Amino acid sequence: MSPPRVAVIGGGVAACSLAHGLRDSLASRAVSLHVFEMGRASGGRAATRGTRDDPGLRVDHGVPAFAALTPEFGALCESLVAADVLRRCDGDGSAFGVLRSSGTFEAEDAAGAPTRYRPPVGKGMNALCDGLLGGESTLANFTPGTMVTKVEPVAAQWRLTSKGGVDLGTFDWLVVSSTGLAHPRWRTTFGGEPPLVEAAAALGDTALDATLAALAPLQSKPVTAAMLAYGSDAAAAWASLPFFKAQVEADPVLSRIVVQRVSQSLTAVVLHSTHEFARSAAHVYGATSTAARIAGAKSDAGEEGRILDAMLVAAEKRLGGLLGPAAAMRSPAWGPHLHRWGAAFPDAPLLPEGRAVVPSARVAFCGDFVEGGEGRGGSVEGAALSGLRLAKALQREIGGLCGAD
Repeated sequence: MSPPRVAVIGGGVAACSLAHGLRDSLASRAVSLHVFEMGRASGGRAATRGTRDDPGLRVDHGVPAFAALTPEFGALCESLVAADVLRRCDGDGSAFGVLRSSGTFEAEDAAGAPTRYRPPVGKGMNALCDGLLGGESTLANFTPGTMVTKVEPVAAQWRLTSKGGVDLGTFDWLVVSSTGLAHPRWRTTFGGEPPLVEAAAALGDTALDATLAALAPLQSKPVTAAMLAYGSDAAAAWASLPFFKAQVEADPVLSRIVVQRVSQSLTAVVLHSTHEFARSAAHVYGATSTAARIAGAKSDAGEEGRILDAMLVAAEKRLGGLLGPAAAMRSPAWGPHLHRWGAAFPDAPLLPEGRAVVPSARVAFCGDFVEGGEGRGGSVEGAALSGLRLAKALQREIGGLCGAD
């Protein structure tokens, strides 16, 4: 008898944490897990951007580092440090702080700072999700570059179809780790009804209807990211800045600046917008973004240039006293490229934990948009804990699963 098949939509931190939580069950073939991700690789908002022009370039354009506040997540992160998947941001030059309106940088008080993690030297943040999946020895099936646009209830199973009309198979359980498939935002981004909402109307499951109704009011705070990379003398000039990640004080355009030394001759820079600025450019996704490249979301090239220029102007004003002419801000070796995180930070009301698993419909939800009681919604930690909780819940719901650590 074949094991129960679980399909997961989205390959971010929550989905990969779910796979990690089910690793013993996967090893014993008590369950089969298949993750479908729209991007080129795992990670979601914790993905690493690369380019064919320079295989050595890595840009963590969503999550450059993250904090661990709970014992459970801290223990998981320490296990990943031991496996060379992560490193601690302590004493490694990972300075955090605030870029004041005066143009000066004020480092945070290290004594009161949370424990943070980032990728090891030579790796990008996608190492986190790759590590959670198990690396080369992963037992989960992972299919990148695939946008699921149709889910159908068929004889107590779920049939999935891709944007290109490809039948992706039938599954016993459907896990949604990214809200788009089930949220009204799908209508404005891609057009038409959200696939799971459309399927639920045909299914007539009152518990699923209640969960979708609870999810619908969820709001998200968007962020627009401008990505650049600098070589030679400019790389050294940017790397000489006194911070790795700086919050930008009282700026209408920029919320934070991240500087990542990729190698001795290459430095990546990511400018993150404020939520308000991103909302003013809601129709621009970035020509090279996954939403535009895979899903067909429209992006106006003229508007994209205007947005990038506004972000660069803001960076020039704030960094003018810290960067010399050698930084060549307007002459990057790569970029600038724009990427819109339309659902960067989920906002209240989050999906109640009690609504996250719907056994009658064999549908479940995990992600930083699920309220888990730790107060970590909207964070990498919240996403990971949600995936781990769901692993335990699925073990209870699907008979014969072995226990996870």
